[in-house]
Amino acid sequence: MRYSLAHLDALDPREFELAVCSLLSRDGLAAEHVGRAGDKGADVLVVDRSRRRVVVQCKRLRPDRRVGDQDVQRVNGTYRHDHGAHFAVIVTTGGFTAAARASGPRYGIHLVDRDALERWADMGESLYRILRIADVDAPQRRWTTAAWRRERSRD
Repeated sequence: MRYSLAHLDALDPREFELAVCSLLSRDGLAAEHVGRAGDKGADVLVVDRSRRRVVVQCKRLRPDRRVGDQDVQRVNGTYRHDHGAHFAVIVTTGGFTAAARASGPRYGIHLVDRDALERWADMGESLYRILRIADVDAPQRRWTTAAWRRERSRD
């Protein structure tokens, strides 16, 4: 499965979230679309092969637009405490401001700009390889997105 940038640019925000979810699944990750009003910065929940929980926030913007630091701060305020995730990823069809690029890595938030999105969606490179995230099996409890949501709902 591959998507050109032109195709992704033509999608509405919800369709873009679903495309990102499909790309995560293509990479062999357990991904579930959960984006809706009041989603607290989580459009897609992921459990990777190392059983880490990941929150993905999707921003479908015009190519000349930038995700700002306020969006990074919003994700930072929710991905650990509200979602119990190990780290977060923000994916955009645009770019990131200098402030967002500076704060994202400090907070454990990986940023996927238009160039990285093209490598991932159109050229077929895995997201974890692009972001240089180790993805190895670890002898831990087997997590699924459904189990994750059940556990979080008990909190």
